[in-house]
Amino acid sequence: MHITEEFIKTVCEKICRNEPIRMDLPVWGRIHIDRQLPFLCLYRKPTNTEDAGTDKLVLSEASYILADASLTGKGLIPLIEEIAKTMRKEFGSFFLLELWSLCEEEFQKSVEKEQQEVFTIYAQKKGALTPVIETLKNQLRHIKINQIPADAAIHHSHTIAPYHMKPLLDIKKLDEHDIYVVGLAIKPVYHSSDGKELYPFELNKLRQGISKAFKKTFFTFVKRYTSAIPLDYRELGRRGVTKTVFNIDDAIAKIEDSFDFLLQVSPVNAKEAWEEFQVSNFSTTPHFYYRPRPFDPALMKRELFKIPLEKIEDPLLYELFLEKRDEIDRKLTMLNDRGTIKFLYGSLQVYGGVEEALLKTSREILSALATLPKNKKAKEMVDAQTFAKAAEKEIAYYKSICPDVNAKVEVREDISSGAMVSNGNFLIYKWSQFPKERIEPLIHHEIGTHVLTYFNGLSQPFKQLHTGLCGYDEMQEGIAVLSEYLCGGLTRNRIKTLTGRVIAVDAMINGATFVETFHLLTKEYGFLSKSAFTITMRVYRGGGLTKDAVYLRGFLQIFEYLASGGKLDLLFLGKIAVSHIPLVQELLLRKVLHAPPLFPRYLEDKTALKRLEKIREGYGILDIINKEMT
Repeated sequence: MHITEEFIKTVCEKICRNEPIRMDLPVWGRIHIDRQLPFLCLYRKPTNTEDAGTDKLVLSEASYILADASLTGKGLIPLIEEIAKTMRKEFGSFFLLELWSLCEEEFQKSVEKEQQEVFTIYAQKKGALTPVIETLKNQLRHIKINQIPADAAIHHSHTIAPYHMKPLLDIKKLDEHDIYVVGLAIKPVYHSSDGKELYPFELNKLRQGISKAFKKTFFTFVKRYTSAIPLDYRELGRRGVTKTVFNIDDAIAKIEDSFDFLLQVSPVNAKEAWEEFQVSNFSTTPHFYYRPRPFDPALMKRELFKIPLEKIEDPLLYELFLEKRDEIDRKLTMLNDRGTIKFLYGSLQVYGGVEEALLKTSREILSALATLPKNKKAKEMVDAQTFAKAAEKEIAYYKSICPDVNAKVEVREDISSGAMVSNGNFLIYKWSQFPKERIEPLIHHEIGTHVLTYFNGLSQPFKQLHTGLCGYDEMQEGIAVLSEYLCGGLTRNRIKTLTGRVIAVDAMINGATFVETFHLLTKEYGFLSKSAFTITMRVYRGGGLTKDAVYLRGFLQIFEYLASGGKLDLLFLGKIAVSHIPLVQELLLRKVLHAPPLFPRYLEDKTALKRLEKIREGYGILDIINKEMT
């Protein structure tokens, strides 16, 4: 079997039309070219030896060829030559980077010579391509293998090819045509010495580092030697998303959408539990009841781990989906452990605990609030139905901008208290009373953040952006509380509630009972009985839920993010965590994601923008208390 002239012609015609190419090669392999690009990665699979995992090191790139080494004399050379010439016509220059792993014989020789380099770059002697080669070497040295920085060396040679393989292109002839070739040999730390046994954790970590190094190397080449003018190295990444990725995204979203975690861990008898607690004179932990679990967590896990994440070629997307699978797995374990001490241990894994700095800040906030004069003005209250009408009006506003916003407002008895968003719908507890002054801030919190990011996420190609990437709660709640401040509705009671939640979570983690935590809030920090009960109930629900600490932590995190120059608009693209911001930026640059259709209404308000500017200048939460609430 060989690569035909017709195959080569088809590839070049697609390149000229700037069409994506994804075609299988004879024997084994594939050609993948996202779009017109002046570079190509190549891996030739050895014919008579095992080489597990090496092919995956080039799958991250926007332009690559995987081929069986037997095709070298059967059409592979003219295929690459024609690709190079076609791309050179478009860009003025072309760069081929061939990657291979050291075979066992080479590996043993390097050990005997005590060579420590993980990477060896093969190139001609110093010349026009020197800046590109130096970029590759420096970037490879940023990669860590088992927490130790890898080393990279440059080997000058006129022969650039894997051991016992024929060079694909004649370097001397190609230089005259502005076509360049560089080789990269890697010590295969990701598989056994015989090449048969793969070490997937080592391979995945290496993939991420090599992918970044390659993109920065290509960026140097493109900027210096071609007519293209990319502004950021991340623009050179893959844009095309394979059908496999969308299938995996669908499968994960289907599992997550099949249960509502917060509803499953929220008591359905909050009103009766409060009455029971009052009757006991606040001395006996009330009984809480939960919804039946209409699924078997073990069976759902079985379906979850059937999803073939290992088929995702893009390491960035692989990491996002891997994180999400791990989070869903842990949440399913928590639902299985609902009502037991194991639930708390799972909660600590998913939401974290209370770090010392957060606890210290919480106490400082409560101390600052305690010095403020009491507000004796009676508050006008509104009921759940009145709140629902205001919420429906706000949803109609966003629907006028984006018709896909089909969120519903439901007044229900089976949630623990207040209001919440579930699957893009706004749920209000039937027996709640809300201060009239808090209606607008709560609407911005729940609808202007949680509902808005849900539908913005739905507009993106990946469903994970509306169900929420791993650990999104902290950033989401931080933005939501920020919205309350920007619209002028962050009251002293609201801040006190957020800090009280941190105090309660910390007490629970350290072994305090429900009753002890309740009295800590009322006697030591001056919370009213009903408020203290609500906070304590939320924290102890399910067996101990540490999620409520993320509100204040996320709010403080947003202050730091904005003060360091972070862009607020990125945070509304979907439900993401702060750790995902660089990944989202890259996916936007690669045009895998797009700008969201909706932004919060309060960002059109001049007063809100002035408050936002103050935060960018270093204004903090204690400044809000000391300067705006005195």
